[in-house]
Amino acid sequence: MNPHLTYQNAKAKAWTRIDMLLVIYEAAIEALDRGVHILESPDHNDLAYARIDAQRKVLLIAEGLSIDEDTTAAHIMNLCVFVLDQIQTDSLENWQTSVKLIETLHEGFQEIADDARELERTGQIPQLKT
Repeated sequence: MNPHLTYQNAKAKAWTRIDMLLVIYEAAIEALDRGVHILESPDHNDLAYARIDAQRKVLLIAEGLSIDEDTTAAHIMNLCVFVLDQIQTDSLENWQTSVKLIETLHEGFQEIADDARELERTGQIPQLKT
C-alpha cells in the first residue's frame, strides 16, 4: 500500500469529532480573515470569492448542528445566520464582527476539547465513522 495513503488513513482514524469541528472553525476564521484583509486593501476585486468561501465554511458549521435536539446548537445556528447576513455587505466592521463571533465559538470549543476527546474515547459520545 502507498505509504502516504497509510498515513492519511491512520491520521483520519485518530481524529475525533471535536478535532474535526475545530478545523472547520479554523477554516471559517481564515476565510473571514481573507475578506477582512481584502476590505482593508484598496482593491476589493477578490471580495466576491472571499465571500463565497466564507459562506461555504459557515454553512459547513451550520450543517453539523442538531438544532432540534439542543438549544445551544440552535443558538449557534442563529449566530451562523447572523454571520452570513453580515458578510453579505461590504462593511469592514461587519466582517470584523463576524470574525470575532466565530473566533469566540472556536475558543469555547477549544476549552472543552480535552473533555470531548475523553467522552469519545470512552464511548459516551459516538466516534467518527471513517
